[in-house]
Amino acid sequence: MNPKYLILQVDIGPGTQWGDERTIDPIRNIFIPSVENYCKKYNYDHLVITESVYEKKFQKFDFLATKNKHYSFERYFHFDNDYEYTIYLDNDIYIYPDSNPLPEFTGLRNAREAEANSSKVFREVNLLDNSYPYYNSGVTFCDKSTAQILSHYMIHRLQNKIRPKGKNSDNMLLNEFILENKKLFNEMGNEWNYMPFSPNFTKIKKPNFFHFVGMVGKEIINKLQDKNINVEFFLNELKNE
Repeated sequence: MNPKYLILQVDIGPGTQWGDERTIDPIRNIFIPSVENYCKKYNYDHLVITESVYEKKFQKFDFLATKNKHYSFERYFHFDNDYEYTIYLDNDIYIYPDSNPLPEFTGLRNAREAEANSSKVFREVNLLDNSYPYYNSGVTFCDKSTAQILSHYMIHRLQNKIRPKGKNSDNMLLNEFILENKKLFNEMGNEWNYMPFSPNFTKIKKPNFFHFVGMVGKEIINKLQDKNINVEFFLNELKNE
């Protein structure tokens, strides 16, 4: 039986737009292997993108704010495929060994981000009220048809230099897609994108995917190494609190 699910990750160049050389070691030696083990356990395909399609096709990194932010865009060149489900994970995500299998679903799914500056900026530039949520692009679930729609949408915006309003980032770009395609979108629970280091984030028990999101997450990775604390031990201690 061919796998129904593809899990995509990106590890190009420095491997992360945050942190420093120390940050990438746990990403490559602990986090990405945890995803690989998860895929083996449940018979999912796992693709780690290590070469830039963007660079080959467009040469200039002039669409998003920085060169490294373009590597986050790489996912969309691979979303138009034959899998029933395409799952994108940032490479700073750790999957616990006892995590649940991926669900069946329709459309696009992302988890809500905690309230922060990006959510405020997004609402302001799009004239949305304060109750409108902002979603994290680091874990993105798509069914086949939605993955194709999302791929075509993003590449069209790239080719025509239609940049996001507010912050010029891949995250804000995805939130604009969600705003324009509400019928395709359903919010998913934070057990699939657990970001407890974000301000105002609600802690839960038994997360599946743990996300060291943003600069704060990378600083924590480095502090753990500075203090010679085993990263997986730390993650399990957090889970069992």
